[in-house]
Parts: sequence; structure tokens; C-alpha cells
Amino acid sequence: MRIADIHAHIFPEKLAAKASASIGSFYGASSNHVASLEILLEQEALAGIGYAAVSSSATSPEQTAHINDFISRCAQNRPHLVPLGSLFPGMDGWEAELERMQALGIRGIKIHPDFQRVNIDEPKAVEMYRAIARAGLPVLFHMGDARFDYSSPERLTNLIRQVPDLVAIAAHFGGWQSWDRAYAHIQPENVFYDTSSSLMFLGKDRALDFLEKMGPHRFLFGSDFPMWTPKAELERFLELGLDEDIRDRILFGNFETLFLQ
Repeated sequence: MRIADIHAHIFPEKLAAKASASIGSFYGASSNHVASLEILLEQEALAGIGYAAVSSSATSPEQTAHINDFISRCAQNRPHLVPLGSLFPGMDGWEAELERMQALGIRGIKIHPDFQRVNIDEPKAVEMYRAIARAGLPVLFHMGDARFDYSSPERLTNLIRQVPDLVAIAAHFGGWQSWDRAYAHIQPENVFYDTSSSLMFLGKDRALDFLEKMGPHRFLFGSDFPMWTPKAELERFLELGLDEDIRDRILFGNFETLFLQ
């Protein structure tokens, strides 16, 4: 099997332990590992995962350039890593940073509305998303949280209405802790989904319902490292018992279409 992980977080070595603990604290859980590049590469190899999209979300506009420099460096001379850069929605100077990101080889963008405390459909960010769409860069959105409304399925739909050619990936089956809303709220066809941080909560039958309703052509496998190990998440996914063609499409084919062609 060829396997790609759409959802993995990494941080500079000196910040990785603190950042991993902070992510765990935000969600009331302990991260399984420190989110360094070295440990990610070890864990992906242990799971037999050949490709990974790596990201880190800026929680302030000032962090964006540093994060984009770091992510692009990590992917240099590592063709199996796909760098997802960061922009802070509505920030000043996004035009120049987006252009610089493309020059750095950034191949997509990760947005975490709950960490950033900015709505997905923030009006000040619509022009930024239009420019991202023109650049042909997919955007991986963290989706869902029962405590907040920043990343609700309805807000993503509202953004896509305004930017209909934006390719988006709605993480966590379209809404972590908001799975009922995500299931009832089918996104437009240019919105994909990832499997991360969801399978252990949804269970097999509910996950299969999602795949049947949304379509397996719209799903990508994701681990959400360092919260979970890629190996454990892959085992959960394989326990769904999908037909080989559907399984391979989710594990690699859809990722290949978005990032490797």
C-alpha cells in the first residue's frame, strides 16, 4: 500500500515539547509524542507511511513568516514531505507573504480557526482566500469544537459560497465534536475531508455512514500527529474493512491528486 498522511504537526526542536503539551492542554488530553520533525519521520516510517503533509498554525500574524521558513526548510530535499504554510486570516501584508510562500515551495496552507480565534468566514480574509484559490493552493482547515463556533461546518460553507473555486480540506470528518452537524451539512464538491482525530470517537458504523454519504473520493487519511501515533490511526482506519480500491483512494489516491500531480 502507498500511504500519505495529510495531517501532521511539527515545530522547531526548541519549541516542540512545549508546543505539543500546549496542543494537548487545549484539547484536555496528552499528546502521544513531541512534535519534532525527527520523531514524526520515525513514527511515519514505523507505520509504513511514505508521504506526509506537515504544518504548524500561526496564532498571531507575527508568527507566519517564521513558521513558513521552518516548514519549507523541513521539506527541502525531502520530496516525501508536503509543506503546508500558515497565514493569519485578515492579517496585514498577506499578499506579500503568500507570494513569498510560493517562492519557498509551499504547496498548501493550514488554518486553525480555534487556535487563531478567527472565524473561517471572517470578511476581512475573503480576498486572501480568493488569492489562495487563484494560486491553486489547497487549504486544510481544522474543523469543529463544541466550545467554539469559529470552525463550524456552516461557516466553511459560507466561505465557499464566496470563494467557490477554493479547494478546502475539512479536517476531522468535517467537524471535531461537531460530527452530527458535519454529517447533516454536506459541503460542496470542492471540499474534501480528512479522517484524523475522529475514528476512535465515531466508531466503525458511523464512520462508514460518513464515507457513504460524502463519498470516498473526498476523504484523505490523517493522523493528527502528535496527538495520536500514525500507526494507531492507520490501524483504526484499516479496521473499517473498506474495499481495496476505496481504501487505497483514501490512503493515497486523493492526496496524490491534490499534491503530487
